[in-house]
Amino acid sequence: MLSFRSHIAAVTALDDFDERDVLDHIHLAPDDILVLSGSLVDGSGTPSSDFDFCVLAREKDERFHRETFPRERHMRYYTSGDRVKASFDYLPQSLLGVDVEYRTVGEVTDMLAAHADLYAYLRTRARKSSAFAASAVDFRLLSRLTYGVPLTNAPAFEEIARLVRPGEVAYTAFRTAVGSYPDFRDLAGMWAQRDHESALIAARKLGTDTFRGLTHVYGNTNRNPKYLARFLARLPERLAPVTDRFRHLNAYGVQDPDSAADAVLEWLDLIDVAFAEIRRGRDTADAFVSGPDFMDLLKSELHQTMSWNAEISNEYCFRAREAAADVPPLRDLLDAMTRRRAAGHALPLRTWAEGRVAPSGEDNKSA
Repeated sequence: MLSFRSHIAAVTALDDFDERDVLDHIHLAPDDILVLSGSLVDGSGTPSSDFDFCVLAREKDERFHRETFPRERHMRYYTSGDRVKASFDYLPQSLLGVDVEYRTVGEVTDMLAAHADLYAYLRTRARKSSAFAASAVDFRLLSRLTYGVPLTNAPAFEEIARLVRPGEVAYTAFRTAVGSYPDFRDLAGMWAQRDHESALIAARKLGTDTFRGLTHVYGNTNRNPKYLARFLARLPERLAPVTDRFRHLNAYGVQDPDSAADAVLEWLDLIDVAFAEIRRGRDTADAFVSGPDFMDLLKSELHQTMSWNAEISNEYCFRAREAAADVPPLRDLLDAMTRRRAAGHALPLRTWAEGRVAPSGEDNKSA
């Protein structure tokens, strides 16, 4: 019988379970690669965390066809077409859940190839990536492959693991978190209308995205904000005062509506600090686009025939702070946008645009 208790014991105090009950929920074949991942392995788990497994079959077989899968033995199962992709159930007389994903080796290697293409694409753009651009990649599984523990057929898993590049996964996760000027513009519109409650909700989202991006700079590959506070706790000790401020404001908010406006401004200050740390850390993260290269990408989006106005100036003032320190704080940018003016900055936008004509295609890329 397969034994994985030692792997669980190495990362958590969890020991009150029957391995046979767990295996009964997995439907394992001898040639399968069984991978343990999730919070029990990444260090964010608790004694009540689910078992998160991935079964990598050599090829499709009837075990995971929707008509032959033992559905009655699972509380929930999830399908795509005629295939069962995942299942979940609790152990008998227990609150411990068993969460299993079912993939083939070919599906995983195809996904890793798709991620390599996505990473190459995201290195060519300065904007926050849309969910559509990343839709070919299952980031949840991809992240788990960066730290998963093989319980069977370890050599076969190592062949797959050699194709996984955690730094690149961290960068694509970062690019889907950081850099959304539309989010800041919405915040500014709410602020101008003195709708401080909505502005506070928008500021919290922008702050959460930015601090999540900071964890990605330091190697976190998980995009799920559920455990963001735990990932922040793993950052260098010198960042503790900043992350403690974030965790308090994010978790506990404000005491009354009259404090909402001040809380918005506090969020903006925290976001500025997070961007400063992103600028500090990105140049030592090998898979990340460096600060100077990011600025070159930003420059490449400008062209002479733009309809120049305060909005364009403010957009680039916001986006450049990811790599440039000499831009005004977000408080000043918010004030300028509220007054419908351009914030003061030293970015030579028209010089950057010199010689570039209108974009020839999507994403505002110059011809």
